[in-house]
Amino acid sequence: MKKSNGFTYLEKFGTYMIVIFLLIVGSFVSKKFLSAANLLNILDAISYLGILASGMALVTYCGQSVDLSVPSTIAVASFVSILTLKFGMIPMIFCTLISGALIGLLNGLVVGIFRINTVVWTLAMSFVFAGLIRVIFGSANIYPTEGNIQVFEQISRYRVFGQVPLGVVMMLLLMTLLHILVSYSRIGRQFKMVGCSETVAWYSGIHVSGIITLAFVGSGLMAALTGLFIASLSKSACYNYGVGYEFRAITAVVLSGMVLDGGRGSIAGVFGGVLAIGLLNNIMTLIGLNSFLQDVVTGVVFIAIVWLTNYTTKKSEALNG
Repeated sequence: MKKSNGFTYLEKFGTYMIVIFLLIVGSFVSKKFLSAANLLNILDAISYLGILASGMALVTYCGQSVDLSVPSTIAVASFVSILTLKFGMIPMIFCTLISGALIGLLNGLVVGIFRINTVVWTLAMSFVFAGLIRVIFGSANIYPTEGNIQVFEQISRYRVFGQVPLGVVMMLLLMTLLHILVSYSRIGRQFKMVGCSETVAWYSGIHVSGIITLAFVGSGLMAALTGLFIASLSKSACYNYGVGYEFRAITAVVLSGMVLDGGRGSIAGVFGGVLAIGLLNNIMTLIGLNSFLQDVVTGVVFIAIVWLTNYTTKKSEALNG
């Protein structure tokens, strides 16, 4: 019989407690912190990370730890978007998203069928694709020379109703859809069961390798969409555009309370994790911390959250018995 306890509530709602705490701290740091303009800037700053983290969360939720190939997927998508722009906007978007889906499909099939360690495989794939990009295109940026370049640039700059960045709208829309999928659909229940126990899922008639593959395809799609936005923002493609995004995405996922072993957490929690990172970064910028110190603080927060997540999970499991 389950017992209600503080550790259970902390596991479920701890992310938003952190968000509330950061909102209070930020209000003391600057009077402008809680202004609509600043909060919208924070959402804009985390929108690409939110899109990426929502895809990463699918991999984590079904028990496959993390997808470390997303930096190279972002880079590949940026090149595909630039190279296919000459064929038109719709073909370009289609090709860009398909490139991410194919990388995710490769990862999912290898991990799901051959049971190779996820971290090792996806890290290896990240090096492979990054190396191939540098062999083919070198280390320099490439820029669009054909197609509707002005419309391409507007992908990252367009504001819905003249106010809300398209990236923010896409992040909120995708997270809402994925939250519904994961929390309320049959596929979501299969994701959870695979994350909790692949053996039990297999004996229950679930196609385990298919679910794992679907999670990686989702991660690849979200990484490709992130790459498209980054390419539009920078008006170019480069091999290192995704560097660092994987760590921030993992931080957001872990901060949300989603355990790396799988089967726990929610996409709504991931949004809280992404928002907490955005608020923390904004506060550090307002108090004048440089980017290197911000990286140190983010790393310390990640370590602390991993420890706290493991501690609360074990306590919750022990009390629920």
